[in-house]
Amino acid sequence: MEETETKQPQVSPVQLAYLKSMLIGQLWLEANDKLVHTTTYRQNIKQTFNRLNNSLEATIKQGYDEIYSTDPEMVTNILNSIESLINKIKGGNIDELVMMNAVIDKYNENKEWFTEHAAAEFLRID
Repeated sequence: MEETETKQPQVSPVQLAYLKSMLIGQLWLEANDKLVHTTTYRQNIKQTFNRLNNSLEATIKQGYDEIYSTDPEMVTNILNSIESLINKIKGGNIDELVMMNAVIDKYNENKEWFTEHAAAEFLRID
């Protein structure tokens, strides 16, 4: 696979809000699953979050389909990036989560530096 420069995704603010909600919901589900053999685990809460995620997915499906039909490679890379981010967050210990937060803060303070020195790359899908 060949690497290419990052394209700017054409995602509306509403679609972005739905994606963030789905991200938070997925993180919650993952964390809740780790509690399955404890007294704090609640199956009914997991079912509620699953219903919420399904509802959000149905709500953004039309916008997703429009974006995907325009640029399937970009959408695939975005979804892979989101999945990778979820895995990093859910697998991080407290020290790592604090460091991830600090790195994100530094990025937000100086996006131009990060764009120049640490640009994200998407893989070309052949």
